[in-house]
Amino acid sequence: MSNLYNESEKLKAELKIFKLKSVKEKIILFGVILLILAELVVVVSFLKKSGFFGTTKPHNPYVAVINLNKEITVDYINKIEEKMDALKEDKNAKEILIIFNTPGGSPSASDEFNAYLKDYTKTKKVNVYVESMAASGGYYIISAIKPIIANKNAVVGSIGVIMPHYVIGKLAKKLGIESDDITVGKYKKPISLFEKASNKQKKYLYSHLLNPTYQNFLKVVATDRNISIKKLQNYADGKIYIANQVKGILVDKISTLVQTKNNIKKEIAKKFKLKPKDIKFYSISLENKKMPFFKVEVENTTLKTLANGLNLK
Repeated sequence: MSNLYNESEKLKAELKIFKLKSVKEKIILFGVILLILAELVVVVSFLKKSGFFGTTKPHNPYVAVINLNKEITVDYINKIEEKMDALKEDKNAKEILIIFNTPGGSPSASDEFNAYLKDYTKTKKVNVYVESMAASGGYYIISAIKPIIANKNAVVGSIGVIMPHYVIGKLAKKLGIESDDITVGKYKKPISLFEKASNKQKKYLYSHLLNPTYQNFLKVVATDRNISIKKLQNYADGKIYIANQVKGILVDKISTLVQTKNNIKKEIAKKFKLKPKDIKFYSISLENKKMPFFKVEVENTTLKTLANGLNLK
């Protein structure tokens, strides 16, 4: 009888240990499952943000925010226009807000985007705000929209044209590098990196490239701002200005981004009979992260070099 009792107690003890092991294993297994789920959430979230599942549009009324924060190039402006074209078809995107943080860049890209914005506003309202800088080509673009709202410390102006020219002749001589271009046409090679530009070359580039571009710049801004070219020339000698210095001339209103957004909310709420609190602001990414291809282009033409070197600064 005693042996039977002992065996029974032993069996109970073993069952207890088994249960403890089972609970421990269940906890470990549960923990592993939680880790796997957490990793899946992170991966899905990353793929969603990268655009792997396509672009997800907000279902509520919103303002699309585009931060123009790079040097202005044709490729960069084309990316912005592609995004804005898509937003034009989105009924929930009530308006666009472009925040300027750019020093300028390509004259052609600036002029194209200026014209694009004027046409775009026929379909959807575009708001502009100068957060830190809308200089040179950036100002060329922003003049298309009224009112121009800026932070009181933002930099505007720098209306002018520059073509940087670096002379590497002495360094090239030390390295044994020589220029041996073959051209047809007297002006096919207007300047060289191996020597300083002569007065004749500078005069040619000024009359055929820099000044015509500058005059186009003046005409567009004067028309957009509804002021005479003569008056604009007082602010178009390449100088930069802090926004509140030129309020009423190059800038219409001094404000902050927070206040600007609040005002936009109120206007949209009134226009579409909505509540301001229901209107959100969504930043629009200009990068296509869905399929990261690397593209390399090599071009070697004098005109291409000149076009890339010409800047509105």
